[in-house]
Amino acid sequence: MFNNLFSKIMGSYIIIPILILLLLLLILPNYLKDYFYQAKERELLGKGQAVAKIISENDYSDSNISLSNLEKLLDTSLIIINQEREIINQGMRLQGMMRSSWMRKMHHNQGRGMMNRHGMMKHNRTNPPQVMMNFSDELNKVLAGDATSFRGETPMLNQAIIGVGIPIRTSEEMALFLISPLRGLEETVVKVRNLTIRVSFIAILIALILGYFISKGITRPVKEMKDKARLMAAGNFKAKIDKLPNDEIGELGKSFNYLSTKLESNINELTTEKRRMEEMLSSMAEGVLGVSKDQRILLANPRLKEILEIDKEIIGAKFNACFNDTLLNLVEEVMLEEKELKEEFNFGDKIIVAHAAPITKTDDELWGIIILVRDVTEIRKLDEMRRLFVANVSHELKTPLTAIRGYLEAILDGVVEDIDLQSEYLNRVLSETTRMTRLVQDTLDLSRLQSGQMDFKASEFDLIVLINSVIINLEGRLEDRDVSIEASESLIVKSDRDRIEEVLINLLSNAIKFTTSDGKIELKVKKIEAKVKVKVIDDGIGIPTSELPYIWERFHQVDRARTPDQKGTGLGLAIVKEIVEGLGGKVEVESEAGKGSEFSFTIESK
Repeated sequence: MFNNLFSKIMGSYIIIPILILLLLLLILPNYLKDYFYQAKERELLGKGQAVAKIISENDYSDSNISLSNLEKLLDTSLIIINQEREIINQGMRLQGMMRSSWMRKMHHNQGRGMMNRHGMMKHNRTNPPQVMMNFSDELNKVLAGDATSFRGETPMLNQAIIGVGIPIRTSEEMALFLISPLRGLEETVVKVRNLTIRVSFIAILIALILGYFISKGITRPVKEMKDKARLMAAGNFKAKIDKLPNDEIGELGKSFNYLSTKLESNINELTTEKRRMEEMLSSMAEGVLGVSKDQRILLANPRLKEILEIDKEIIGAKFNACFNDTLLNLVEEVMLEEKELKEEFNFGDKIIVAHAAPITKTDDELWGIIILVRDVTEIRKLDEMRRLFVANVSHELKTPLTAIRGYLEAILDGVVEDIDLQSEYLNRVLSETTRMTRLVQDTLDLSRLQSGQMDFKASEFDLIVLINSVIINLEGRLEDRDVSIEASESLIVKSDRDRIEEVLINLLSNAIKFTTSDGKIELKVKKIEAKVKVKVIDDGIGIPTSELPYIWERFHQVDRARTPDQKGTGLGLAIVKEIVEGLGGKVEVESEAGKGSEFSFTIESK
């Protein structure tokens, strides 16, 4: 019944007044009845004392008529009884109130009445009938000199009466009784009770109406708060409570609106921070993996899935169901020792480094583990290429330096005295010096290209003429290789002639290096709209597919085991890529092991 605030408030407005009014209905009539009775007794006592004084000063003992005049004046019935318990006088008022049936029964006696042994009034034969009632105890008290009062029922009057007894002190002790019916008092009590009931119903109705509107006024903002709270729970923090009262409920509503505003602000900040964190995690080069204490996955950014080749959702999954034993052992060891650990392991063709660190709560209790996963395959390959580069450069420099030293020592020591032989030795020294100079120059050029310090000088030239010139310059290395050109007779382009020449030399040198002496090399030049595409195709040993992503990197060389007799620093293709891209072009390669290679570059024609 009272399962909501409205009914509770409404009930408090209705039930309490009803209880109060019910108590009034139960208590007030009895209280009023007693009050009226006591007031009537006090009134009768006052009148009785006045009548007793008058009687003591005058003789009313034998005159009913005189006593009746006092009855009219005092509006009450009077009876005088002597010591012999005889009614010596009584007014006419009481006799007129008796019923006729009792009047007939009382007519068989005449003269002065007297009380029988039971204290019942008896009438004489000569006087009018007198009232009969049992008040012997009260009569005894009055005749003994004490005033008294009484209430009761009398069959003569067929109604309740109230009376008082007053002693009359004359030469003879007598008792004066004043008797009044209670019908008027009871009617008054009934009227008051009925009035109370009507007023109670009106009061309840008014309380009901006031309670309804007051309860509505109190519960409306509370209900609105409940509705707005549900909207807030659904994520809508813009809803506000309007038309608030100027009371505690209104203050609560204002606090609710402030709470909504602050929550919206805080949620937006948290959302922004979360989005920023997700963007940071998504853009990280490292994979990030969060693991709870019970080894459930809490966090995994896209890079982690890419590195470890995961194509399904793993958030919430058990760690051992998604990762290999190496990572599992790392996690268990970190949880056991609660310290940072690092592990490097192979994952297919990749080299992975995992750095795991424990995450603790404020009380130093282990909460979980955060793992950074890095793919260091390229770094390791770069380290290997650098090592090879140093070894190659050292070899490339050591060999000519050793030769130069040998030639010069032979000349200086006089071992070679023949002028022609000395001249040949000096030419070899010059050749080795040129070779070393080219090696150093290539290294410097690549550094300038990658740092953006290389200046390109554009000029118009005939690309076909330049290609033929390069082929002629490389004739000494071509041996029996078949070189063909598929192009128009002339193709004018505007670019850096020296750098394009360097690109052609490097690509043709590569083709010669990895092609057998009787192999075939083909150059194709084609103009495509505002661009020119040059292809260098050979039928040499080709390049493994796994090596293709790395051939444009500096220091990189194809597996030496496949080309043990080929020398180089691994800078040629890196220089080609930097030059072509610096000129706004693009380099491409297509190759397959054992089936030759096709290198191409595209530049602006003008």
